[in-house]
Amino acid sequence: MKYVIGLDLGTTSISTVAIEQSGKTLAAVNHAHEAAIKSEDDRVAVQSTDLMLQVSQKLIREIVQFVDCSPSAIGLTGQMHGFVCCDASGFAISDFITWQDKRVLASTDIEDETWLSALQKRLPENLQSRLGCQIRPGYALATLDMLNRSGQLQEKLHHISDITDWIGSQLTSTPARIDPTFAASWGVYNLQQKSIDQDVIRAAGLKPKWFPLLESNWKIRGTTTTQIAREWNLAEGVPVLTGIGDHSAAARATIENPENDLLMNVGTGGQIAWCTKDIQPTDEIEVRPFSENLLLNVGAGSTGGEAWFWFAESVQQWFQEMGVELSYTEVLERLNRLSQVPADINNIEPVYWEPFFQGTRNETSRRASISNIGRHNFNLSEMARGLLCGIVDSLYRVYKNSKNPLTDLKRLIVSGNYFEHHEWLAQYLAKRYRIDVVTPDFKEQSAVGAAMLAGREVFKNEDLWKHFPISYRTLAKSSHH
Repeated sequence: MKYVIGLDLGTTSISTVAIEQSGKTLAAVNHAHEAAIKSEDDRVAVQSTDLMLQVSQKLIREIVQFVDCSPSAIGLTGQMHGFVCCDASGFAISDFITWQDKRVLASTDIEDETWLSALQKRLPENLQSRLGCQIRPGYALATLDMLNRSGQLQEKLHHISDITDWIGSQLTSTPARIDPTFAASWGVYNLQQKSIDQDVIRAAGLKPKWFPLLESNWKIRGTTTTQIAREWNLAEGVPVLTGIGDHSAAARATIENPENDLLMNVGTGGQIAWCTKDIQPTDEIEVRPFSENLLLNVGAGSTGGEAWFWFAESVQQWFQEMGVELSYTEVLERLNRLSQVPADINNIEPVYWEPFFQGTRNETSRRASISNIGRHNFNLSEMARGLLCGIVDSLYRVYKNSKNPLTDLKRLIVSGNYFEHHEWLAQYLAKRYRIDVVTPDFKEQSAVGAAMLAGREVFKNEDLWKHFPISYRTLAKSSHH
């Protein structure tokens, strides 16, 4: 049997899928990696590379054992923006510093200056048109600059790697490389020149040699070594592809019609994305590399499922302060049930949330607000429902305010466990924005996107892999038809 594997190294879990040459999904496995390392500084967000590697190995072994033969290729994807410092041999000399790390917002020795604001002053004025984005907290360029200027980098630093590059180098013992999606998420990819922007790196005061070589087309980076084959239950010589960013991989797996499809993904965070041919970034929208002829507009929200879980923790704490002990799981289940009753059923005006508890990407000091509170809607049911709606509204608002919306928008594709837990949101979106709402008829979209790239590379004579079929399930129809 011939099949490919897609491995997704996420923020909280690792997923893998096996897809047969015919396009059939054979298996999908997901495990929490629990790799986050606690710190007294709440700005620090790092993860153990050893645990990430161990869980990846466990998943690959499980799926190969289930299929009962070694794959034809392995595609890699994972969380974007972060990096791990490596020595010349590719050995990790730091933890994996994730996209959630906000140490760049700490103050420098100069009054009213943070590491990030100091960096932004040194960067070119036309940065946004070159990169398609501004440099934000969590981006590798900013975090690496902070570590460098604060004297925290080791002398034996040879290069930095995204998480897929580091895993890929362990599997194949090949030199570091990076694809355009990860390079863009680091803040070093020039969209106009389609290359690593050496001028931006130098302006930041960093060494260009610390950044891997660019691999533009997700080609095979190498093959599994003898030792890896033995330890991971793989054949020797299995091709491993250069990694792709998880959001880009998910977009490839879920956007079927670039002219008509709007993608909203909500998990820990939230993003709304659509294809374009023009570089028109704004303070809220980044433009990222996508395919040979298309770019991807991405409105990456500062809110998502994490805000909902924080709200549940707060409610649990309120009960405790009143002397009522409820487990977090019980509070979450009750809030989920309470949120399902629409306000208009009881002729109650809805509560409106702007759920920016930790600011927005453009305004880090901005905070959340609640409005339209009256004497009849100030209850947990309406507060919960309002927050869930506010999270998706904040993302859709980014699209509506963009300079470059789709000229022929026909449907909203939703994905992520947020919509699995709150299926009624599809009806809300369809009614509020008068649009059909569908969801991919498969899970682990990022892992599937990575597997699609692997299949395209090793099954080149198969037409199916050139235009991989995507199936959807309709969640709600617009009443506008």
